Amino acid sequence: MTDQSDNSKYSPFQDAPKPIVELAQSLVDFVERAIGIRPDFSPETLPLVDHYAAEVRQQLKERPELLDLASQAAGAYFGEVLRRSLPGFWRVSTGNQHDWLVCGLHSFVAINPMGAGYDSIVGGQNHSGPSGSLRLAAEDRQQIVARLEALPFETSEDFYKLSTRYEILDIVHEGVRIQAESRGYNDIKYTEADYDTDLRPLGAIN
Repeated sequence: MTDQSDNSKYSPFQDAPKPIVELAQSLVDFVERAIGIRPDFSPETLPLVDHYAAEVRQQLKERPELLDLASQAAGAYFGEVLRRSLPGFWRVSTGNQHDWLVCGLHSFVAINPMGAGYDSIVGGQNHSGPSGSLRLAAEDRQQIVARLEALPFETSEDFYKLSTRYEILDIVHEGVRIQAESRGYNDIKYTEADYDTDLRPLGAIN
């Protein structure tokens, strides 16, 4: 993938892989049927997706087959919200969803949105889907972890809501960008090739 421009957030599904487009559109249909409102891929619609996720969670004991499709659809939608608003770009290096990432365009941070989708549906990390952990360069970890540990969460489930995850990513993106500027890297734009290096997951901090 070549360098992305900021106008990606104004271009529906720009450079998004076909499976992402189909799953994200499915989520829009699911939410509209569930609560009568059609999400428009803005960050403000993520609480609607959280509401849908909570409804699915209540059904999983009787209908476990809902987990994968609902989680993947929520993850694809969340990834598109991130790509358009932060902004970022998809990095789909293989057909395995465990390898899919949305990568920051102006800050060196990535996340597997599909993992975040699974986290949101089950309300935690006890699932077989991809990891939803944030991924950072080693030099950014200490300050970012300290910043995230200071954030309050009323319950553990609150942490895994996509609306909360978006707020966290917004904070992380800005913190990583500021740290890059302090090292003399101003107005930098990252490409897919920059993300060939290994990023370290934040583990328990996610």
